[in-house]
Amino acid sequence: MLVVIGTALLASGLWFYVTSEPVDNPAIPTDSATGQVAIDTSQKESALPATKTENTPIETFIPTSNRCRQFRYDLNNTKSKFFEQADLTPYLDKGYSADDITLAIILMDSRLSAVRWRDTYRKRFSPINQANKIYGGQIKSDNKGWISRSPFRSNARRRWVLQKARAGEVPVGTLPDALLPDDVATLILNQSISDNTIKQFALALDDINASLGDEQALGILNILDAAIWIGRNDLARWLMKKGVQLQSDPFIGGPLDYALDRLHQLVGMTGSGGKSEDVLRQLAFIDYLIGLGQQAKAASTEDGYFVNNSGYSSYFFKPEGVSSILERFDYNLFAVPKTIPPTKTAKTTQLMEELSAQQQAYVSDNGYATANKKQAQCKDYRANVKHHWKPKFIDVGESEETDKALFNRAPELVSCRRSYLNFKDKNDGRSSEFRPIMASGINGDYSSVASALNTAPEWLPLFTHRMLERWPKRYPELVNMGLISDDLNYLFFDDGITRGLTASTLHKLNESGFDLHTFDRYGRSLLFTAMQAMNLEALTFLVEQNVPYYQPDDAPDPLYQALYFAATRGQEQNAYGIVSQLMSYQPTITQAHLNQMLLLKLRFRQTYNKIIDAFPALASDEDNAVYPTETCAL
Repeated sequence: MLVVIGTALLASGLWFYVTSEPVDNPAIPTDSATGQVAIDTSQKESALPATKTENTPIETFIPTSNRCRQFRYDLNNTKSKFFEQADLTPYLDKGYSADDITLAIILMDSRLSAVRWRDTYRKRFSPINQANKIYGGQIKSDNKGWISRSPFRSNARRRWVLQKARAGEVPVGTLPDALLPDDVATLILNQSISDNTIKQFALALDDINASLGDEQALGILNILDAAIWIGRNDLARWLMKKGVQLQSDPFIGGPLDYALDRLHQLVGMTGSGGKSEDVLRQLAFIDYLIGLGQQAKAASTEDGYFVNNSGYSSYFFKPEGVSSILERFDYNLFAVPKTIPPTKTAKTTQLMEELSAQQQAYVSDNGYATANKKQAQCKDYRANVKHHWKPKFIDVGESEETDKALFNRAPELVSCRRSYLNFKDKNDGRSSEFRPIMASGINGDYSSVASALNTAPEWLPLFTHRMLERWPKRYPELVNMGLISDDLNYLFFDDGITRGLTASTLHKLNESGFDLHTFDRYGRSLLFTAMQAMNLEALTFLVEQNVPYYQPDDAPDPLYQALYFAATRGQEQNAYGIVSQLMSYQPTITQAHLNQMLLLKLRFRQTYNKIIDAFPALASDEDNAVYPTETCAL
């Protein structure tokens, strides 16, 4: 249900300050191997720009939801940078295993850094790494970003090997012209190259089982992984017969995960896609890998999800996806054997203490000497918000209460229910019956549209709004053909992304003769569409056109909408400009407005102060006003 989903998303966005500090989304690699690790210890660019340094005067840190969110983002990014700068080789010499190091990085809230380190460790002896030394780093310098700088993804190298393959010329010679495993991976990932051609190139490798480079996509270890991930299962079987080994990692995953990822590509999260014969072949290959002893880096959650978000082999099956695969193909994903990653040990804890001290020093050196102080301020701020404002998130999509009753509980509940009902109407527009009507309208065949709407008049409102939203200059044509609905509903202009009409579209509608002063079925003016998106530009244009204000007694007015989005949903960026435009109408200020202003004062004090400096009538007396206790997603 839309409202339920919207409420869940809203709750996750609003309650960042009432829960514990968010952690980095860790990505995990580990391997119990031992030995030296060749880590790049060359100096890299500073984790933070020079302007962030604590050595220069900066304004006093005033915690707000946005500032605390940005602070945590910057701080976590700096913490992650520490692991890119650090040389972890000495810890292997001290007796710590690769698992200890990987787990320590993960538990210090940097899963992606752990993945990168782990992948580098596993691929440290790959031929392409040695070749890169001969290339002088030119491939790396031409390709920025940790994925895009992959040698076999570099345009020059990629063009070179594809040209050779299409000409049927298997490279021979010494570096840099020698054929490398990464070159064969390039051919595998290019669907225009046949399996037979790839086999010729694979057989020409000095070591068909050699690892790909440490700048290859996370987790892809050899050409077998590449073949499985792209869905070349017959080629994968052939490679195994020729000696390419199945290699998996309890933290990143392995071949079975690539096969499951391929299944996900075929059927989607809901398990409903894909041709039956293709899916059955993929399931058979998955069983083949399981028969070879492979396990998956998958997690089965209590609520029925089946996921893996480690490395390149990521997949996400919803509960209905798992059920669909079981019903369609009698295959139970939950029965897939799963790896059990190593767990924290005393040595891991000891290593974390050592790394933590170094990380804190690095963070301070890079502009966060007052990090602990700011963290405490943000923690106090979130606790304060949690203490004063803890609304109940309500699903009113199918509520039988009157608009007035919902309005008295919380004005946005009315809009929330209307949005839900309107979504169901718009969703019908995706049906096969409505699509031909829109296609005829797009092509200007209004006679066919009129004929279709004569038999299905219920489609007229949706057709009118879709056409006006996307092709506003066609308004005169629609009027002439009688294709303008008498029952306007400005919610139809909410596409879920722009959430209203842009200033450009409004201008074009105005030029085409559409009366911008028209009220819709709910008594709303077009100010409503500007508020849905907190679009200052659109609102300014409407105010210039003297579009009327509206203030019903059973639904939120534009000022309440603006304050609600700014205070409750954190969209305060344009709040001052929008409120300034709306106050030019001299709307009646109610207790509901002041309640949202109180919340704005709690969460965004600077925005609140700026508004009341210009409009004292909106000042919220904390002794009289009350914090909102119920809300929902508009």
